[in-house]
Amino acid sequence: MKKKLHASSVAYLGPEATFTHQAATMLFGHDASYKDAETIEDVFLAVIKGECGQGVVPVENSYEGTVNITQDMLNKYDAGICAEYYLRIRQNLLSTEEEVNSVSRVYSHQQAIAQCRSWLRKNMSRVQLTETVSTGHAARIVKNAPHSAAIGSSFAAERYGLNILCEGIEDDKNNVTRFFVIGKTTPAPTGDDKTSIMFFLKDRPGSLYKCLSVLAEKAVNMTRIESRPAKTKKWEYLFFVDIEGHKDDPRIDHALHEMERHCVFLKRLGSYPRGQMPDVECKNVDGKK
Repeated sequence: MKKKLHASSVAYLGPEATFTHQAATMLFGHDASYKDAETIEDVFLAVIKGECGQGVVPVENSYEGTVNITQDMLNKYDAGICAEYYLRIRQNLLSTEEEVNSVSRVYSHQQAIAQCRSWLRKNMSRVQLTETVSTGHAARIVKNAPHSAAIGSSFAAERYGLNILCEGIEDDKNNVTRFFVIGKTTPAPTGDDKTSIMFFLKDRPGSLYKCLSVLAEKAVNMTRIESRPAKTKKWEYLFFVDIEGHKDDPRIDHALHEMERHCVFLKRLGSYPRGQMPDVECKNVDGKK
């Protein structure tokens, strides 16, 4: 993101010092007022009820895949996508201890533990692993727990006054999480935009092919497609699709109207400037200082 977004109040998936909190501060800077939410649904509700102007939620990770609850909330609520942001995820071993050998228990969110599984097996195979609701919560626990460590960001280490015993312990050095900014406004076209949609198909042979062929006919590039159980009837699915272009572009608008002919419904989730992918490290980092 080339410049900071503007909002007086921003909700994010808490607690303090999660990667979502870090993404929010990277997006909105230090002038905004931040509210940590207990769940992703609480972020949506804060925006819907007008408690916060915008919210920040994770949507997918390059290593662990889609955050399904975010897709469910985009279906459930009418909070549009205003922006996307890609954050390079760098996991670190955080502790009040001075040495790795002093650590007997490691806390973190299950995704963070999974992202560091090989490193943990190689370097800390005998420690007890304990899952928490977030990396930020893990850092908060460790601040007052001797002989323990958390897997989390340098942002969390700074917030809670923890030592970084090992840096870059994630197994995949190209580990990136994509975040959505949600709100009630639609950004104007920039010339380099994406549009996210969700649709439910009619139960007819070839319906998915016919729906997506509209994009090919209109020369609209699809950058992502994913299915999710509809939860209204067994074995029926919602499709989430990202395309290049802004919904106010006549070509995109016409394509979406054509697609609607093949759908039970089609929901425009939002148009927003394309996010900038972060630089990633190509070298191996064993993480030890």
